[in-house]
Amino acid sequence: MPLINLIESDLIVAKKAAQQLRLSQSSLIASACVVGLAYVFVLGQGGMLAAEEQSLQSKLKKLKPLIKSIEEHKRTVSDLEPRLKTLADARDLTSRWGRLLNHVSVNTPQDIYLTAIRSDASQPDQPIKVTFVGTGKSQSDASEFVLRCQNSQDLESVNLVGSQEKLLKQVSAIEFEVAGAIVGSAPKATNEGDDESKGAK
Repeated sequence: MPLINLIESDLIVAKKAAQQLRLSQSSLIASACVVGLAYVFVLGQGGMLAAEEQSLQSKLKKLKPLIKSIEEHKRTVSDLEPRLKTLADARDLTSRWGRLLNHVSVNTPQDIYLTAIRSDASQPDQPIKVTFVGTGKSQSDASEFVLRCQNSQDLESVNLVGSQEKLLKQVSAIEFEVAGAIVGSAPKATNEGDDESKGAK
């Protein structure tokens, strides 16, 4: 009966098992190192983020009075905006009146004498109306005055309301009345009115 030597095969198997064990141990150690490094990195990042958060909180605390002051200024500005708008509108209207009266004083024909200027703003949904009353030698003088008023940048819808012959110190003259509207004095449509008109469509 032949003899088989099993010691060598056992040694080979044991050697392979030892190699696999060492390989597994190396892999385990490498994985543990990677996990440890990742953990240290995460801890470092967390510490940095915490420090940054603390710094931002400190800056925010310092800025709170400034933010509060800005909000108060915004409220003050929003409260003053209607008044500022009213003042700006009044300033624009005053400058229009100044330009208009200057235009009339420069462009009134030589043979015309203005006897009255009236303004009417009784209708809130209509522009401010202005009426000039004057006398001239003839009807052509009144027509000339109307044409010159139509050239004013601050007047629109200028027309001759009426004229009549009048006797002044035994001299025949024409008394006339010219009316127009101040440009830009019509109230602007509100958003509510726009919404209603859109709804009607």
